[in-house]
Amino acid sequence: MIKGIGVDIVNLDRFENIDNDQDFVNQILSDYEISVVLTRNPKYVQVAKAFALKEATMKALGTGLYYGSYWHDIEVSEFWEIKLSGFLKEISDKMKINKINNSFAQTKNFVVAVVILE
Repeated sequence: MIKGIGVDIVNLDRFENIDNDQDFVNQILSDYEISVVLTRNPKYVQVAKAFALKEATMKALGTGLYYGSYWHDIEVSEFWEIKLSGFLKEISDKMKINKINNSFAQTKNFVVAVVILE
């Protein structure tokens, strides 16, 4: 049974200068994510993908940063799988989420991510 759907789209232009904004990268990505996501090029596209997946996940859970969730409560693996911890894991457990499905697509200018919670 589907328990949540989230979609996010980001303009890649917003991420082109990511190499100059390490504070933003550290805010969005965990140390593990930095070690796997930023090994692929172009780096700004990889950060945009992770950002879109995290935003879509929060939308699927019905939360946002406003409700106290944190970027690091969502971890994206090297295979783009999503793992929850902290506050978002608690919400997921209350919703009895068994599986997190995700996908994304990319054009020259945009990345779109979709997250479906079962």
